[in-house]
Amino acid sequence: MDESGAFQRVTGPAFLRTAARVASGADWSWVGASVRGPLLTLATAIVFDVLARNSLPIAHPFPILVFTTVYSTYSGGLRPGLISALITMLYALHYLSEPGSILRYTPTNAYSLLAISVAVSLTVLLVARLQGAARGAHFIQLSRQEAERVDRRLAFFAEANAVLASSLDYTNTLRDLSRLIVPTLADWCAIHVATEQGTLQFISGAHRDPSKDLLVRALCEYGSARPPFGTPHRGAEMGEVTDAVLRTRAEDPEQLKLFRALSPTAFIGVPMLARGQNAGTITLVVSTESGRSYEADDLAFAQELASRAALPVDNARLYDAAQEADERYGMLFENNPQPMWVFDVETLEFIEVNDAAIRHYGYSRDEFVAMTIMDILPSEDAPGLHHGLEGTGAQRGDVALAQHQRKDGTIIDMELVSHEMELDGRRTRLVLGTDITERTRTRAALHQSEEQLRQAQRTDVAGRLAGGVAHDFNNLLTTILGFSDLLLSDLPEEHVRRKDVEQIRKAADRGALLTRQLLSFGQPPTLQPRALELNSVVTNMEGLLRRLVGADIQLTTRLRPGLGEVKMDPGQLEQVLVNLILNARDAMPAGGTLTIETGERQISESIRGRSVKPGRYLVLAVSDTGNGIDGEEFSHVLDPFLTSRAPGSRAGLGLSIVYGIIKQSGGGVRVSSGPEEGTTVKVFIPRLETDQLAVTDVTASLHGDETVLVVEDEDGVRELLWGVLSRHGHRVLEARHGRDAVTVAAGYRHPIQLLVTDVVMPEMGGGELVDQLHSTRPELKVLYISGYTTDEVARRGVKQNEAAFIQKPFTSEELMRKVREVLGEAGSHLEGTEPRT
Repeated sequence: MDESGAFQRVTGPAFLRTAARVASGADWSWVGASVRGPLLTLATAIVFDVLARNSLPIAHPFPILVFTTVYSTYSGGLRPGLISALITMLYALHYLSEPGSILRYTPTNAYSLLAISVAVSLTVLLVARLQGAARGAHFIQLSRQEAERVDRRLAFFAEANAVLASSLDYTNTLRDLSRLIVPTLADWCAIHVATEQGTLQFISGAHRDPSKDLLVRALCEYGSARPPFGTPHRGAEMGEVTDAVLRTRAEDPEQLKLFRALSPTAFIGVPMLARGQNAGTITLVVSTESGRSYEADDLAFAQELASRAALPVDNARLYDAAQEADERYGMLFENNPQPMWVFDVETLEFIEVNDAAIRHYGYSRDEFVAMTIMDILPSEDAPGLHHGLEGTGAQRGDVALAQHQRKDGTIIDMELVSHEMELDGRRTRLVLGTDITERTRTRAALHQSEEQLRQAQRTDVAGRLAGGVAHDFNNLLTTILGFSDLLLSDLPEEHVRRKDVEQIRKAADRGALLTRQLLSFGQPPTLQPRALELNSVVTNMEGLLRRLVGADIQLTTRLRPGLGEVKMDPGQLEQVLVNLILNARDAMPAGGTLTIETGERQISESIRGRSVKPGRYLVLAVSDTGNGIDGEEFSHVLDPFLTSRAPGSRAGLGLSIVYGIIKQSGGGVRVSSGPEEGTTVKVFIPRLETDQLAVTDVTASLHGDETVLVVEDEDGVRELLWGVLSRHGHRVLEARHGRDAVTVAAGYRHPIQLLVTDVVMPEMGGGELVDQLHSTRPELKVLYISGYTTDEVARRGVKQNEAAFIQKPFTSEELMRKVREVLGEAGSHLEGTEPRT
């Protein structure tokens, strides 16, 4: 319950969650029990030795040492007892030896030493056996208590079944059931049954104090006569009851008095479901009188009870309807949409079947009459197997689940409800069957969907974790890349340290590549297609790919030199390559050879059956030496979860994700394979023509003289931005976060042409900062930078497709190209000093 007094419900499925529990101190308790006995014996022996050395010897130390040995065995078991016995015998060796000599004894002391050794050993063995017997008896006692608890519950269900089957008048059975529920499951309870109009009608209630039964009835029939704590609409519900909850549930002060007189503390509400319909509601309540509470197993117990209590309600209504008139009974039987039949309890022969059974099973009426119940059971069922409908000696049976076989051999799952009755002096049963085959399949499909959902949730968590780590990692890479570029621009070609800086620059490039690859499998990125060299992408990823395939697979690359370029998002192209490698790796569980090739292909209009448009394409081919794919599987090779992987290997989207990415880029995928011939997947990507290539700006075009306000909370990145912008002629103002930037801009009296700001910062983020600065400087242009993933940036209110944005990590050249793209042509040498604040 929250502070407003609103009622907090807990639904039944919430109790199916299992909580991970940290191991308690049981192991350490065992270690302590095993160690303390030997330590006590050792300490006692040391004390006796110290007293003897100080001329205060103990006349008879061995009874005390034997006592510590007994304690050690009893508390720790045989092994600690043997250790204590060994300590005692070592002390005896020392104590009984002649003064000044080791291992020399008088005859008397020698016999005493032997007697002590035998006595201590026998004592340890005897106590150990007694301790084992005691622990076994304790375990048996615990097992007996658990068995008694289960037996009590089974006995309750047996008694409840007897009550529910005692009469066709469900009002009487429910009244008897309410008296059985109290006080076993509740301090007081109420049972409501759904009427034909769909409303709930109070049937029975009981209190552990019979004098308060009238209070329960008065509460349930008061006002709108609804159940005390509402109707459970989404399954079983359980919750605590406070005074604030009572005030919420009460219709007026009079009903509130009734609630308080019954003093509820917790409740369980369970629907009585019969054939998928709500037949009523059972409300179980505990009060302050007993001090009990409800737990998850009580909820499951109540659900089982409600499912059984729903049967007499449903069966009694069917029986009452059948008893209204023989003609109406016959009409209901024949016109029932569900299969129904009557069979002899003794011989199991069919006596009568309705039209629905004839249609559903495919037998004619004459064929049915010549058959028995056993004839519609699947052939693999053993003859004479009890199915719960042959005759139980009760007036009505529970719901039974069975498999039946149609005339055409189809196996179906049936839910059967039966009523025992007399027909022409014969004991018969009327059976109502419901085909639950689709329900069973749906349940299995739902289970599979839940597994896929859990896998998707785990992937989402991994993506979020990768996004959080990427933010800090991208800041570090931005600093390393940027300052490496600055150093390279200052170092001449012949400088002794230039190669060291180039190695740092290459390592940072690989780090940026790895970050981009990881993020491509987490949150869906915003696509940024650009010109890419296919061979360079394969070469840069070769180290990662070798780690992916493992040591038992040989990775070979055959890259055709002089290839052109393709226009794709780098992350998507890397994802295509990784998926192809993983697919080929899984097709070779015993190892093999994996080959990556690149080439170029001209697709002409004369080629028949082409899957791509005519033109020039770059080809990326990945081949494996696995078992290949047979004809049946090959037709579904591009379907999700169907690839060339070995049976039982990792399931996934396979080649379907590759196909989707390549088709989006205007290309195509071709797969060739055969049994024991391996598999080759060729990806065709449109070649970027020369007139489509972007014209590279000259270095001088990246310079300007505009004033730029840099807002970045990471010191290294902020220093880098100042250095790069200053080297390209810009005046730079600095700020650590949004509020600092507002102060800097307010104190600067000259125009500011560009704001370069991080999206996520303390004090004030980039989006809020832009809103504030635009109120005083509406002409200010903005360039956002961030190391977070796309979805996190969008959540902060910055849409990359609507605002100028550059993703960390970036190089100095990439930064200046983006700055010039935002500012346009070089500025007009505005007046003012070059500040750095």
